[in-house]
Amino acid sequence: MKNLTKVLLMLALIVGASNLQSCKSSQIVRLSNEKYEETNVNDIDVFSSQKPTKDYVEIAKVSTDKFSKLGAIKHSGETINKRLKEKAASVGGHAIINLTEDFASVSGTVIRYKK
Repeated sequence: MKNLTKVLLMLALIVGASNLQSCKSSQIVRLSNEKYEETNVNDIDVFSSQKPTKDYVEIAKVSTDKFSKLGAIKHSGETINKRLKEKAASVGGHAIINLTEDFASVSGTVIRYKK
């Protein structure tokens, strides 16, 4: 009986660990099939309430969780912005607009400036 209990406990731990790995802390949803060259994360602008004056096209939606996978630790605003910028840069964005926030996540629209 002890061996069965140990086996079940190990199975539960393995399943639990794999479920934690499948949680996504950030997400990208492309709005078009157009692919752009990756941009520099340090050059990404973030507009929280206003919009840029330059002409732009919306290319993706990005989001990131505000809390750690276990929900015990809240990420800093700096960490959240860094994650959003990294995702925006990976799809060739120049800025993030229309930031929204709910209890668990922050999201925004990635834009690319027109030339």
